[in-house]
Amino acid sequence: MKSRTNYFYFLLILVFAATNSFAQKGKSKPKSSKYEFQGAYFEGISRVKMNHKWGFIDTTGNVIISPKYNEVTNFSGGLAKVRMGQKWGLVDTKGAVIIKPTFDAIFDFVDGKAKVLLNGEEYYMNKDGQRVGK
Repeated sequence: MKSRTNYFYFLLILVFAATNSFAQKGKSKPKSSKYEFQGAYFEGISRVKMNHKWGFIDTTGNVIISPKYNEVTNFSGGLAKVRMGQKWGLVDTKGAVIIKPTFDAIFDFVDGKAKVLLNGEEYYMNKDGQRVGK
């Protein structure tokens, strides 16, 4: 009987240890991070938030774009949407501004073009910001 009790306690400790080892602790930031939020990496770049502004870092922690935007999206196809005030623009993975924040909205790129809204007008543009057909 004592053997069964010892076996039961052994299994209980084993299960407890295993669940504690693999349990996720939630979306807490790393203790060494200086950012309020750090997202997942897309195309080797993560969006970060500091002092209520958004920017981007690479996998080594180097700042690609310092936090200065009101909102940003993850990189997709080499570009990320950035919002300054109420206007949207595009940046590339090197940190260059491809399109200054001038659009009311920029939708996702599909086949190299995205629907945009500018002063109530809706049209499509390519990744260089040039107007194109549907």
